[in-house]
Amino acid sequence: EAEEDWDSVLAKLQKMRAAILNKSTCRSGMMLDITADAAVMETIKPSVDAFLGALPGDADGEKLADPYNTEHPWITKAKSEMTEMAPLKDEGFVVPTQVSYVGKGGRLYEEGEQIPGSTAVVSRYLRTGYLWDHVRVIGGAYGGFCTFNPMEGDGVFTYLSYRDPNLDKTLDVYDATADALLEAAEELEKNPDALATAIIGAVGDLDGALSAQQKGSKAFNRWLLRQTPEERQEYRDQILNTKASDFKDFAMRLKQLKDPSVACVSSKAAFEAAAKAGKVMDVKTVV
Repeated sequence: EAEEDWDSVLAKLQKMRAAILNKSTCRSGMMLDITADAAVMETIKPSVDAFLGALPGDADGEKLADPYNTEHPWITKAKSEMTEMAPLKDEGFVVPTQVSYVGKGGRLYEEGEQIPGSTAVVSRYLRTGYLWDHVRVIGGAYGGFCTFNPMEGDGVFTYLSYRDPNLDKTLDVYDATADALLEAAEELEKNPDALATAIIGAVGDLDGALSAQQKGSKAFNRWLLRQTPEERQEYRDQILNTKASDFKDFAMRLKQLKDPSVACVSSKAAFEAAAKAGKVMDVKTVV
């Protein structure tokens, strides 16, 4: 569209800019995040004040809806349009490559549902154990892992591999994760030392050394998410009290993964082989 009808694209961009810089609302919700020690903050304060004063808009202008209590109308409309125009489906993108990038995801927890800290232990166990062993070590991929963020995420769990010589076999590994986790839960029930090792690893992710920039970013994210010290302590306690039964609970959720979908980047030959193995996708040629 940009090549064939630039005027229309330009008009859309200008409309977006006008909405963002609307004089009566553009300062509502505006934030400035600075990480520095007290001496530096005092030194830069005049420059910061001058910068804020030069920003467009009226500091006493109209207040936009509180995003913590009211869903933005753009989000409501976008969700509706995405459901209609871009429904979830298994997709493949063909590029000239000898390796694959294999992704699969789905919802483990509904929006607003309480996600226990024990899931951080389980997802890390999968990332550094089962998926590492079967996708990278046995499968030969350059990397294989999963992502799940109990504290700041949206309840969605994803599998990912990159520079992967396999496609359909990697999807088979993903689909077997729940059963492998059930077996692991039985082993952990008998081996408390192994369970303790898994817990220690998750605690290490919480307590890793941070640079000044990382400390500032983490503090800002906590402020945006309205996380309290009490909530963080509860989350830590849940990690420390993780049991083998929590691995079973996670496995059962994986078996009932909601709205699952696959997205892969690979070669035409790999998608054809995957289709023969029963992994049929909506394939598009990119290059």
